[in-house]
Amino acid sequence: MTSSVPTDAPSRLAEAPFRPEAIIFDMDGTLLDTESLYRRSQRKAARALGRDLPEELHRQFVGVHREVNDLHLQRLWGEDADIAAFNAHADELFEDLWRADLPLRPGARELLDALTKTGLPLGLCTSTRSPLAQEKLEVAGFLDLFASIVTLNDVEQPKPHAEPYLLSARNLGVDPQRCVVVEDSPNGLRAGAGAGMTVLLVPDLLAPTPEMRELAYAVLPDLHAVGAWIAGALST
Repeated sequence: MTSSVPTDAPSRLAEAPFRPEAIIFDMDGTLLDTESLYRRSQRKAARALGRDLPEELHRQFVGVHREVNDLHLQRLWGEDADIAAFNAHADELFEDLWRADLPLRPGARELLDALTKTGLPLGLCTSTRSPLAQEKLEVAGFLDLFASIVTLNDVEQPKPHAEPYLLSARNLGVDPQRCVVVEDSPNGLRAGAGAGMTVLLVPDLLAPTPEMRELAYAVLPDLHAVGAWIAGALST
């Protein structure tokens, strides 16, 4: 489904500050439509423990690695809460869901196929750990499309720090300022912008805040619009 959050005017699609030399994608919520599966799994796991997981708190989890989310849960549920048991149950439920039917964001396959034909190096930068990240990409049929895959295991400072995207650029052999990032979350946006990259924001669960609009080069409605933007950039 196309995002219903406010996005930039179509005229902005033709604008690009440079000809990109690499495109780097976030994974969950950007290429894979998995955030809703996470939400379902975590709510069910919370109920099994007799706990409540407010929608607002779940939204704060988007694009954030687990260690930080665990701290939020501990503060909400108290020191006696078994966060490890919650995570284990949620992970089991989530794995059953995505392995049964891994949903893609609209336009993801078409966009990656088109970019592969351009010869541009593609990178992937995710807060998911290995080997789960690679497993999901393999199920989606995307694993072999990326010249660089950076996961949570590869960095000391994950998103929103710039390190993951700087490592991606280094792996691809491209100046960070010549890279375009495609993201859906505030922390991913902060990481890409902090690395000096041009970030295209395609919102998923979270509507863009004024801060996000300031950091993003453009806020686009879907990956089809991203493809149009990149095609325009490559024609300059």
